[in-house]
Amino acid sequence: MTDAEFTRIVTRLLGRSAPRVWSLLVTMFGDLAVAPQARLSGATVNALTAAIGIKPEATRVALHRLRKEGWIESHRTGRQTRYGLTPLGRSQTEAAWPRVYGPPTHGMAYLILEDPSAPVDLPVDKEAAVTLQIGARAFVTTSTDAREHQLRLPLDPERTIPKWVSDKLCPPDLQTASQDLERRFGMLLNEIAFEDLDLLQSTALRCVVVHEWRRLVLRSPALPEALLSEGWHGPDCRAAFRQLSKLLPVPDLGALETVIENGATG
Repeated sequence: MTDAEFTRIVTRLLGRSAPRVWSLLVTMFGDLAVAPQARLSGATVNALTAAIGIKPEATRVALHRLRKEGWIESHRTGRQTRYGLTPLGRSQTEAAWPRVYGPPTHGMAYLILEDPSAPVDLPVDKEAAVTLQIGARAFVTTSTDAREHQLRLPLDPERTIPKWVSDKLCPPDLQTASQDLERRFGMLLNEIAFEDLDLLQSTALRCVVVHEWRRLVLRSPALPEALLSEGWHGPDCRAAFRQLSKLLPVPDLGALETVIENGATG
């Protein structure tokens, strides 16, 4: 595939907003180099970001920021600099891994009602996996911690809940974002000849796909999806993401480096 054709694909996939470079790099390292000894060379990072349309200066600034924040660390190998996740970066990546790559959230959620006349500083369970406020003293939570002052009602995923509640759990802007991503993923699946991509293009496109899905799913609450609004197209996005992940597999980093080195010297 020509560079011009690939640029058009990336532009359409990114939609209306270009990604924040440091956030894209977090995705890149978390997807391609999560193993303890995995490293991405500076040349590899620059080649991938350049293919996505990011300038070298922006990549350099983002790498500096992630090093300063303790997310990645650099290693010198001869004249070459390689980058890898720190223990902090790896732990944060692994914590998000199930939401990004795993199945949808299952389990129970509960509607919690508290006494409106109780003190406003009445403690709310801070250890709950997910706790979202939907009213003055009303919450939806996945916590099983029952308290005497609370009325707890299980939310049956098979039972329809009012739209205003589902919209509180998944706001309209998030619903719209999911619908938009479903369209963009559909464009890739229906219009792109994946066999025409070279290894660099395939890897760069994978980075963008993972990033766009990661950015959406981590904004959504980790609640049973049956409780979310019908406008939430997360399940369709997840299905498309899994298809695209198979069509754009994680590359062998050694082979990718060789391709990049040969391209740089060829």
